[in-house]
Amino acid sequence: MTNTKLKELRAEIDRLDAELLSVLEKRIAIVGDIAAAKQDDGKALAFRPGREASVLRNILNKHSSKLPDTVIAAIWRELIAAVGGLQKPYTVSITAPDKSVGYWDLARFHFGSATPMTLHQLPSVVLREVSENPAALGVLPWLSRERDTWWEHLAQGGDDVPKILAALPFLNNPSGEFEDLNSLVIGQAEPEPSGDDISLVVAVTSGEVSRARLNEHLETTGLNGFCADSRSPVIEEGDWLHLLEIPDFVSDGDPRLTALHELLGDNVIKIVILGAYAVPMRS
Repeated sequence: MTNTKLKELRAEIDRLDAELLSVLEKRIAIVGDIAAAKQDDGKALAFRPGREASVLRNILNKHSSKLPDTVIAAIWRELIAAVGGLQKPYTVSITAPDKSVGYWDLARFHFGSATPMTLHQLPSVVLREVSENPAALGVLPWLSRERDTWWEHLAQGGDDVPKILAALPFLNNPSGEFEDLNSLVIGQAEPEPSGDDISLVVAVTSGEVSRARLNEHLETTGLNGFCADSRSPVIEEGDWLHLLEIPDFVSDGDPRLTALHELLGDNVIKIVILGAYAVPMRS
């Protein structure tokens, strides 16, 4: 290839870089207008996990370059996280009982290089930070439902109790060293549908209910999920907690939850929606 041709190609790259920067600046300016419109919406977070997942799915389905999906995802995740922070600054608290670097990497990939993050060994510290700070998000391990107990705190329900909002990784990274790590993101915000979601719901009962019976009820009501875990009460007069995983977006007022409540009868104390997350993609 002649030097003249190389110069022409490099000049074209420089032109495209300038064009990309111009488009990026226009996008950020629009985000500024959105931030101004949201200023008085009463929400501490600009985190929109459902929309973010929908945008990223759309981008990854459209892109046809030779770049790996993980590279495209990383570019958009950096952009999405940064503009979210421009609208309303937020922090991320991460639980990493072991393999700390892996959990940190999961969160950093999703929330970008500019988002302030802290690392903690105990889930209780993250739960406290997110419960006390509406502008904080928490990342909690979701390795083994039988071992994870932090979701029991969310089962209390109430306006100040954080909700599950997202799952990490949203896109697996084949080059990563800790592919087996999974986490859920919690925060003081309302979950939103992305078009392909999983909801986590807890049925609180006064007595034991078998997983088989719960699964039958879920099928009967059309929720079509399954009981992922059941926790017996710590004290004799305590309540049973049954973690239900439902392959759909479920919100308050869903008639299927009312039907489930009726099927459980007097045994049920309450049904609490812990939140929902977009089904992760595979590269």
